[in-house]
Amino acid sequence: MNNDVEVRNRILLKANDMFQRFGFSKVTMEEIASGLGISKRTLYKHFSNKEHLLKEIISSIKCEVDDFIEGLLSDKSMEFIEKLKRFMNFIAKQGSRLEGPIVKDLMRSHPEFWRDIEEFRKKKAYTNLSRLIEQGTKSGIFRKDVNTEVVVLAYVASIHSLINPEVLARLPISADEVFKDIVKILFEGIFTTEGRKKYNTSTLIKDNYGESVI
Repeated sequence: MNNDVEVRNRILLKANDMFQRFGFSKVTMEEIASGLGISKRTLYKHFSNKEHLLKEIISSIKCEVDDFIEGLLSDKSMEFIEKLKRFMNFIAKQGSRLEGPIVKDLMRSHPEFWRDIEEFRKKKAYTNLSRLIEQGTKSGIFRKDVNTEVVVLAYVASIHSLINPEVLARLPISADEVFKDIVKILFEGIFTTEGRKKYNTSTLIKDNYGESVI
């Protein structure tokens, strides 16, 4: 790997970790450089400021989400039940990224970044969830008498209402558990009898990292 690319990736990983742990506002460029054992000159060679770093982190997360979901939905060899469980697990894992100091920090101090994240979530929810439901209907797992747009709107409304620091602080469960429950409730309501049976009796699958998917 090109050395500049490697250094850039290391910076992004370290900055993301520090932002998640301490919040965006409390972390300085000097602390990021020190944590990596590099000079400030090297850091500023790749990123002009913290905002530049954050923008690139958000962009990389968007690409990760797009790549995973597109690959999953385009896979014609995978059984739909397995695809559904992988989708649910991935969505739940994204919830863990919305906990901790950084989200509250962005909402308060840098709302433009938070609005960008919110718009991305809404846009992808409409597109990807609609495709997933369509595939599930064609495979006989989801009912045909349910309006896809209504299900998607219910999902978006639930996420918008529940996945924010103020609400999560009052709930006795984590954000990823909230995500998982929202998706499970929605899908439970649109299963066909056969689809529900297949879902409940399907074997536990593993993701690419060897972790249980659900």
